[in-house]
Amino acid sequence: MPAKHSLAPALPLKITRSLPLPAPSPTATTPFLPVYTYKSVSPAPTARFIRNQTDADIWVQKLDRTGPLSVDFEWVASFRKGGNTRPVSLVQLADKNTILLIQLRNANTTMSRFPRALQRLLEDPIIPKAGANILSDAKKLFRDYGIMMAGAVELGALARQADPACAISTVFGGGKKLVSLAKLVERYLHKSLCKDADMRLGNWEDPNLEEKSAMLEYAANDVYCGYQIYDRLLALAKSADITLDTEKYTGRVFHAKLAPPAPERAPSPSSAPTSHVPRLDLSPEMVAAGVGAQHLRAYRHWAMAGRSIDAMCVDLRVDGKNGALKRSTVITYVISALQRWPRPPLTYDLAALRLLVQEDLRSWEWHYEWLAKQAGLEK
Repeated sequence: MPAKHSLAPALPLKITRSLPLPAPSPTATTPFLPVYTYKSVSPAPTARFIRNQTDADIWVQKLDRTGPLSVDFEWVASFRKGGNTRPVSLVQLADKNTILLIQLRNANTTMSRFPRALQRLLEDPIIPKAGANILSDAKKLFRDYGIMMAGAVELGALARQADPACAISTVFGGGKKLVSLAKLVERYLHKSLCKDADMRLGNWEDPNLEEKSAMLEYAANDVYCGYQIYDRLLALAKSADITLDTEKYTGRVFHAKLAPPAPERAPSPSSAPTSHVPRLDLSPEMVAAGVGAQHLRAYRHWAMAGRSIDAMCVDLRVDGKNGALKRSTVITYVISALQRWPRPPLTYDLAALRLLVQEDLRSWEWHYEWLAKQAGLEK
């Protein structure tokens, strides 16, 4: 694994010294620890590899939301100086009985869009999702796919509250220093976590990843040990009568200008072919600015009539005999109208535009920088 919004009102931290884990002696040598594997758990969780968007939505909805969940991400590392990192390619999720390994993209194919059920889960502030250095991963996930993750539990920060020994010693160092997953595994699971460079820096976009059992086990181990540590820390806090302050270990990625509109203001796109689309004529000034007829039609259908992406893919065909347009084509039409429009600029909802662009994985990659600039995120 390449290395706050409160979920509940902040409560005072109560610490008793009952049953603390012993702090390691600074002079003691670290004993030999067996290598961690999720397969040693009894009963062992079931690991599922998924590269189909529909299957991803089905299995994500089957996860147990009542207990701890953990999340992790993998992507292909870039070794070129100044080179852009590749987007997240593998999303790992785990509950007590299930590990999901969802490959969003590989060298041959990319999911048409980020799985909807997965997006809802990651963006739900009520459902905590634990990991190590999770906020950094969440920021990358937003950059790559526009996901505004909420309920992100940083395991190291939680350990400093839940483990009495951490509160009265320097087990993991002071302050807000991040704690590696390997150190957490050593302390709370008494195992050694494999961080083999060949695995960590492996090709997570391999079209044959499903056949790479060692890489899949590595990814499954990373996310499942996170689940076990989260579960262990909650149990420690309960046994030591510690009231946890979620605000101190839970974070989110949130950009107000890109947040979804409130339910009462949300547009209600209609896919009915007879829905009224307000008229807006193409002027010479628009043509001179580079706005084409197809750009204007796409803008009218999306911003003025509230049409869904699938409805627009059908309605915006020039020749009704041909198949529906690609989602990426329709999205590019809308973006082109907004970018090229002469002064004064067109009116549109930036949050709604984010949701539109998210309907196609490639489109988010192509248009992110412009969207970020409109939202004031890129200098």
